[in-house]
Amino acid sequence: MSKKLVLTFYYAWYGTPWGPAGKWLGWNSNNYNPDIIVKGERQIATTNYPLDGVYDSCDPFTLRRHISQAQESSIDGFMVSWWGFESYSHKSLEELLKLSPKNFVTIYYETLMTANLKERNRMNAVKKIFSDLKRILEKYSRNPSWIRVDGKPLLVIYATEEYKVEEWKYIKGKLQEEGLDPFILGDTYNVSYLDVFDGLHTYNPIWITKRGLGFSNVYRTKAREAKRKGKLFAATVTPGYDDRKIRRPGTYIPREGGRYYRKVWEAAIGSGADWILITSWNEWFEGTEIEPSVEYGYDFLYLTSMYSGIFKSTK
Repeated sequence: MSKKLVLTFYYAWYGTPWGPAGKWLGWNSNNYNPDIIVKGERQIATTNYPLDGVYDSCDPFTLRRHISQAQESSIDGFMVSWWGFESYSHKSLEELLKLSPKNFVTIYYETLMTANLKERNRMNAVKKIFSDLKRILEKYSRNPSWIRVDGKPLLVIYATEEYKVEEWKYIKGKLQEEGLDPFILGDTYNVSYLDVFDGLHTYNPIWITKRGLGFSNVYRTKAREAKRKGKLFAATVTPGYDDRKIRRPGTYIPREGGRYYRKVWEAAIGSGADWILITSWNEWFEGTEIEPSVEYGYDFLYLTSMYSGIFKSTK
């Protein structure tokens, strides 16, 4: 099995009028107006405010800063939320691949972007996923910055249960026919998907809190199940959650001054997980970011560095 990794979900949908986008993207969601400035802060659709201010996801100086901050915090790479070849996230992915160190970047394939196509013709949606992944792998997976696991290019896929195990087997089989053999980490705790995927994760573990379940019990169980099948288990940590700026009534899981983050990290480390995933680097809309903020400074990067070191030093 591959070495222990700490990866974080990275969002690349932000734009500014002075950046490469040439307009507001993301920050102006839900009819917020970033051109309005009150007490030195722009009106944006986020609970917390970026310490370095709003930024553009294709600005090379922003990307270099993010890479540097992540490396200093013992984070091994970014899983870039990817919304298609015409999306701004794709442009950001290409910039990241130019700037990142070796084995640092992969995509988080956003399966939900195929929802409308799936409603019209399910098989066409399956073929679309295959086509997207084939094109990504052919064009980018040989880039030295792309993360490889046991020699295979890594793909991480969201909401995998939107499609059946047999449909994912079709997709993976078609990729292999093309000479492409990725290491796939799927977003599901349904172990039947390990018949096709190389490992499992959950994107956001707050459902464990909302259901009154213990992180330790859930993570240990899933780690054992994956190990029995000779597959990888990635436990997910998050600092909290607050999407009340973009959803009504929204969901609020307080950070508790860092105690929530520490609790999830300790459960993840104690579970015997192979990897740890962080939700998120910069999903500001849902309030899961560990990127430095006005409210918390660098606290969550300091905690990340500490716990990543503990995780990587455990047997």
